Amino acid sequence: MCNGLFKRPVHRVVTNAKNERLLVTLGYSVDHKREMEPLPQPINEKRPPLYRKVKVKDYITGLYEHFSQGTMVIDTRQI
Repeated sequence: MCNGLFKRPVHRVVTNAKNERLLVTLGYSVDHKREMEPLPQPINEKRPPLYRKVKVKDYITGLYEHFSQGTMVIDTRQI
């Protein structure tokens, strides 16, 4: 959405060998037919779009495929 203006944080976890840890992620429902693309505000002549438009359904499908391989789907959407 921000066209690379903000960098994603590195996720770090401190493990504890004595206690089991449970991670729960939550999201919200988005129309799978909608398309995602960088917002127009950070795009100009000096900062062209870095990511291509993609349908939400295709992005989520790629997210699961790349997660199982240990890679980031966002990197595959770069122009």
